[in-house]
Amino acid sequence: MASKTGVERRAGQRRRTDRRAAGRIEKRMFYLLWGVGVLNFTDAAQTIYLLNVKLMVEANRFMAFLLDHSPYVFWMYKTLVPTLGCVLLWRFRKKVRWLPGAVITVFAVYLTVVLRSFLYMVLPAAPAV
Repeated sequence: MASKTGVERRAGQRRRTDRRAAGRIEKRMFYLLWGVGVLNFTDAAQTIYLLNVKLMVEANRFMAFLLDHSPYVFWMYKTLVPTLGCVLLWRFRKKVRWLPGAVITVFAVYLTVVLRSFLYMVLPAAPAV
């Protein structure tokens, strides 16, 4: 048997390193999608609270219609649609190359929305002039 050249031996190492990197990316994406799900539920709860104490109004007409119809229907729609989106993103994670960037962006947007709502709840309202 002929011995392997240096290039052939290194190719296997590179592939193993690439597999590890892909595994780490997939693991991070899994946790980010779970984070999006948790932030989604937090956002829904904060929205209902802020609407009940009249600190904000629902700008989305469809969501305002659902809220007028029933807070439970509002809650179901507001939580199930993004959760379904997370499940679909996880399902097609190997077919779309830009998916990790999209998941990071969605996570950042949800984090910003939740922090903004939290600040609305914590900070005092400005006095009327």
